[in-house]
Amino acid sequence: MMNITAYLILFIIVGIILLASLIIFLSNYRKRKEKERLENEFDNFALENKLSIDKKQTLNKNMIGIDRENMKLIFVDRSNIPQQIELINLNELSSCNLITQTNADKGYISNISVECAFKETNKPEILLPFYDEGKDNFNKMMRLSKKASYWEKAINLFRTEN
Repeated sequence: MMNITAYLILFIIVGIILLASLIIFLSNYRKRKEKERLENEFDNFALENKLSIDKKQTLNKNMIGIDRENMKLIFVDRSNIPQQIELINLNELSSCNLITQTNADKGYISNISVECAFKETNKPEILLPFYDEGKDNFNKMMRLSKKASYWEKAINLFRTEN
């Protein structure tokens, strides 16, 4: 027969396990709902602009997609408030380059972006952020870097097809 101390310890352990499970469940639920909202905003924007997205990809709180038929790129940046939605005509671009910034003090990568320049020199470049050390988990940097490289190549490929 167990004494009261053993029951109390067992009750506390079970309570901690249940609380941890609830926290994990709520965190996953919140992330899933955020991703659904991002996808809905992206899809609604594409529909409003009569776009047919061939390829899209989620990048933490951002989403990027391309419509090869209409030569348009959509980039939804929800990492800042207010959020930004960029609709870029690929025919107007002169170049796209992968930009990697390093932290001068510590020497590690602090930002990864794709910079798109326009043929019209009076239009400012557009910076599409893929990784920001202040907002993104360091463990996701390599994956986001690969996605940035993929999109830089894809944008350059599609913009030069015409």
